[in-house]
Amino acid sequence: MTMTATPTIDPALTTALDRIADFIRQVTGIEPTASEIADALTRYFVLNEIKDHVLMLREGAAGAADNR
Repeated sequence: MTMTATPTIDPALTTALDRIADFIRQVTGIEPTASEIADALTRYFVLNEIKDHVLMLREGAAGAADNR
């Protein structure tokens, strides 16, 4: 019998998922399920927004390095 290692989730991702769950609970009054959060995060619009945000952060970091 082989045991696979449990994947480690970066604390930043855990914090982000907690913030999402807290926000949904505050707005709707109901705790979201992990499946609901996963479904929402994989929608095209959300993925595109995340991509745009990551690119913005990277461009900001590159601009900061250029200003040294």
